[in-house]
Amino acid sequence: MRSMICANRLLIILSAVSLLAGSLGASPFISEIPLREGERWWGGGGGDGQNQPYGAGESRRVDLRGHGNTSSPLLVSSCGRYVWSEKPFGYLFKDGKLILDSDVESITPVEAGTTLKDAYLAAAKAHMRFQGRIPPDVFFSLPQWNNWIEIFLNGMNQKAADDYTAELAKSGFPCGIYMMDGGWMSHQGSYEFYAKDFPDPKGLFDRINAQGWIPLIWTAHFVSPDSREYKKLRYHPTLNGLDYLAYRKKPGTHAAAVVRWWSGVSAIYDLTKPAARTYYVKTLKDFATTYGIRGFKFDAGDPGFFMEDCRFADEKADPVDYTRLYAEMAAEEFPYHEIRVSWRCGGLPLVTRLNDRAHAWTGNRAQDTVIPQVISAGLLGCPYLLADMVGGGLEVSFVGREIDEKLFVRSAALQSLMPMMQFSPAPWRHLSAEGEKLCRSFAELHIAFAPYILETARHAAKTGEPIVRAMEYEFPQQGFNRPIQQFMLGDRWLVAPVITPDDAKTVELPTGRWRDDLGIVHEGPKTLHLSNVPLHRLPRYERL
Repeated sequence: MRSMICANRLLIILSAVSLLAGSLGASPFISEIPLREGERWWGGGGGDGQNQPYGAGESRRVDLRGHGNTSSPLLVSSCGRYVWSEKPFGYLFKDGKLILDSDVESITPVEAGTTLKDAYLAAAKAHMRFQGRIPPDVFFSLPQWNNWIEIFLNGMNQKAADDYTAELAKSGFPCGIYMMDGGWMSHQGSYEFYAKDFPDPKGLFDRINAQGWIPLIWTAHFVSPDSREYKKLRYHPTLNGLDYLAYRKKPGTHAAAVVRWWSGVSAIYDLTKPAARTYYVKTLKDFATTYGIRGFKFDAGDPGFFMEDCRFADEKADPVDYTRLYAEMAAEEFPYHEIRVSWRCGGLPLVTRLNDRAHAWTGNRAQDTVIPQVISAGLLGCPYLLADMVGGGLEVSFVGREIDEKLFVRSAALQSLMPMMQFSPAPWRHLSAEGEKLCRSFAELHIAFAPYILETARHAAKTGEPIVRAMEYEFPQQGFNRPIQQFMLGDRWLVAPVITPDDAKTVELPTGRWRDDLGIVHEGPKTLHLSNVPLHRLPRYERL
């Protein structure tokens, strides 16, 4: 992930804003908004949640280059204000001001009320597309399984996938969605399995379907530039040549852009052109029908991959607009899906996943970033969240290293009361019998809470209210206007996972009566200092 842009505090405000403007041009519109006493702000990028609410010296660009997956041109304030633009903008908190720069407009705050909730709900009503639709219930009601880590460690081939599938069935762990991750294609854009490693892919998916699970498979919008698919998309007369691929930026050229991403170099479908989207969707649906696959895990989409030398048929489209179109396609065409990157998609019934988490307690993409990033995504209108995978989904974290059983189990506890729960590393392969049993108990806890989670998801689809909520959102002006590692699940449950290896947790209860998971009733406001929290416990408090 690219480094976030930081303003030099020694420069004058105008210089700092110009630095943030970057490629937006020499004369961006600049707005200076005086901050109110105690005012803090959330938003911009969900992948930046660990830095929210923002304080003095924070500076970012809302264009997905430094934010990671979920992003939107929205900032919301604890004092009931919000700022919005249809296009990317930069922001800097300095000298008691929020400084905004844009290449299209002067951005002014909207006065929506006095609280974070007021600000968010007003922004959701004005700028988001909540229409009462949620992803299929099974995403919320049962744990999901993604074979990424295991096929990465044990070989990207059918035997590894079949072994994982058979072991999952034998383990007795509950499963709703089963995801076949990457490494199966003969090459990008082919929608054919690499025959040497996958001799009977139809049989593989027949066995998954026979378990009653819903199979999804990894994909991305790339096309290998030396493949038959590329030649067809570029030269086939019935497809009208390059109209289906994005062009290079160089004026007067009609060559397809070849972009660099983590798996090499590829051309991309130009989804700003309706005919290209129609062809791509048909290709995906025909492939899924052939093998008995119900949907797709849509990866990539990051605008950083095609900012440098890529132009679209819609000349007004920014790279972030392409990201938005990619996510909209997933939501509109494939009820069963997962998307990792989105832009300005608030309100859509998108199954959104956080960036890959490292198998680590602390760090840029570690266990301690999950809660703030899920909260941030909810405040951008993306409530249907996967907090990556139990134990982590960043493959390098598992190479040549022993798995930390305590971290794995605490990760399962943390995810059990998130909107969705997904496993990848197999507990029966990496944990003791006791560790596996604990993970199973947290999978069952998720199932027990599924009716309430679904209730909050349906409420979110009608009102825009997040499923996972910041404490400040639910309890304004009670001292929660700061980073805090606990959250509200809907308006009823306060959840305080242990996210450190010392088995300790500080829980801050707001005003009111709260019954904990041990049956003890507490009168708030109250601070609890828990120590030696056993691995089987997820501290949670029901609002009475």
